[in-house]
Amino acid sequence: MNTQQATIEPLPPYQVRTHNASEHSENRMHSDEVARTFGFKGALVPGVTVFAHMTRPLVERYGEAWLGQAIAEVAFSKPAYEGELLTVTSREPAGRVGHGAPAASHSPAESLGGKPQDAGIELACTNEAGVELARMSSCIPEVRPPIDPRSDIAPAPPLAERPLVTWESMAIGKPFPALAWSPTRADNVQWCEEVRDDLSIYRAGGSPLVHPGVTLRQANFILRQRFTLPAWIHTASRIVFHRPLRVGEAYEVRAIPEEKWQRKGHELVRLYVAIRRGGETMAEIAHTAIFRPRASA
Repeated sequence: MNTQQATIEPLPPYQVRTHNASEHSENRMHSDEVARTFGFKGALVPGVTVFAHMTRPLVERYGEAWLGQAIAEVAFSKPAYEGELLTVTSREPAGRVGHGAPAASHSPAESLGGKPQDAGIELACTNEAGVELARMSSCIPEVRPPIDPRSDIAPAPPLAERPLVTWESMAIGKPFPALAWSPTRADNVQWCEEVRDDLSIYRAGGSPLVHPGVTLRQANFILRQRFTLPAWIHTASRIVFHRPLRVGEAYEVRAIPEEKWQRKGHELVRLYVAIRRGGETMAEIAHTAIFRPRASA
């Protein structure tokens, strides 16, 4: 799969029964009680879990080439719930990725990695009722996009304590403190079990590749490290892999809020996130979340 291909062979449909492994996390949107107060029928399965399911057929076909050089953009339009049987299907992309994402002055594709690619493959994730929950576009470019200069901006010093997030405290352009991340084999295996991914690429060899769901989850973790967020919702992400990430390595995660906006009573932010090893940027993420959801009427 590359950006020069005119047609893409569809991937076989992939089915998985999803699981909310974050029921007891700090984000109470993954608990039944709190999610229902915001109008949902129950606890939300994390967006990174749905993303992980959608990467499964891609990695099965393209392996390390996808994990080390792919661009993927995912948008979540409806929530997934505990125990639902999800189906991931693919097709040639009908247009730009980002369907269902909240509107902003510019898209994640424009903020990271240049204009969206028309070539590649588009995937949809649907539940048992046939409702589309998420859509993702992905390609493996023949030439890696340039790394954003913001990856070299020094992070802020560590915080003594995390303040409760507010509209005013989400300061655009102000770096967060860095997050240290050293994924272990046990972390990788546990994640794979939680998302029901049995591919050997995440387990085999002396230094297996990190699951892309674990990588994307670091964008959530650095937001959580910066602020106390009682309940929040991941809505979209664009991730650019520059190099494959492996367990046993030490990484630094950096983040800078690049835009915030209000929509239908929700307060949203998009973060620029860089995952680095030493002086090298391994992956970049444009990560969008509702950091203060509107309460249900």
